[in-house]
Amino acid sequence: MKQSYGERLAAALRLKNLKQADFAKELNITQAAVSKIINGSQYLDFDMAVKACNALDISLGWLATGIEDESRFFRNPDRQRIEYLLSIINETEYPLVIVAMEELIEVRLKEGAEKPGKPKLKLEPKSAKKSKKKKLK
Repeated sequence: MKQSYGERLAAALRLKNLKQADFAKELNITQAAVSKIINGSQYLDFDMAVKACNALDISLGWLATGIEDESRFFRNPDRQRIEYLLSIINETEYPLVIVAMEELIEVRLKEGAEKPGKPKLKLEPKSAKKSKKKKLK
């Protein structure tokens, strides 16, 4: 049976002989947050996951997927962040999709700002789109 994200984190804590409270202090989060992560009701964001992996001497790939395949995580930092988020999603974790999409939008907006010849992604609220459609009629 494949371990869950939280189970892998718990195993890494055991291997390092680190208590949840001590790990929480190292990450500057609460022990309750660590408990939620281990129980699967919460995940570390990308930056915190990198910090956790460094503290526990584990790879980001292993924490995210349970597979020791770093090749997919050594790309540009923005893609690395997105791939991490996408790797921890399964069909029961749709709220994470929202976080991943927000990250993707940030990357796209950043890329658009850095490349002057590239068309920029414009985001507007749904209400603004509806009002434009009404004006066209």
